[in-house]
Amino acid sequence: MAVKGLRSTSNFSVEVMIQLGKMKVDKVSILVTPVSDYDILISMDDLIKLGAVINCQKNSIYFSKYKVRVTCDGKSRESRSAMTKPQEVPDFLARFPKVFVKEVSQELPPTRMIMHGISLIDLTKLLKTPTFKAPQALMPKYKAWINKQMNAGILHRTSVGGGACMFVEAKSKGRIRPLVDLRFRNDNTQADHTQVPKQNTILNAVALTVP
Repeated sequence: MAVKGLRSTSNFSVEVMIQLGKMKVDKVSILVTPVSDYDILISMDDLIKLGAVINCQKNSIYFSKYKVRVTCDGKSRESRSAMTKPQEVPDFLARFPKVFVKEVSQELPPTRMIMHGISLIDLTKLLKTPTFKAPQALMPKYKAWINKQMNAGILHRTSVGGGACMFVEAKSKGRIRPLVDLRFRNDNTQADHTQVPKQNTILNAVALTVP
């Protein structure tokens, strides 16, 4: 099911208990979808099954079968929550220690069977790169970052025609953000029209492989 006006989709359902004041209804089947700013959405089908009577003038819903009236007041200070408690939550941190690591490795990943590359239009074309200035106050951290990447094998020294297209910007809490200007390189790059799978498709496929 697609959620109107959003990019979210609903592919799963779950049985939950709905409690509104004194009213309790067990084993209500609802769809699971990521929606911001809302705890739970009750569809018209659910309201019909629960015998709800909607009073738009008073902003209220009356459940005649359970003799419960719910008033919709956006300024109400009463606590509202929607929560589902799973029966068992696997300890993924313990089961997959190589995935959920305490510190991110500063090494290149192992070589894969499928290697992706960037195809250039003209291999002999010399790129005209602008000259970037790095603030002197950021140079110690910038040099430390470069040395760290070189020791990990991610960066290596080589000779190029023109200046380096790297520069650095300051971030909050004293951090730095190394950046690369690839605008001229992109103009000399063959377009790759390979479609990338949706992230939800990848996550669902990986989740189904976990016993």
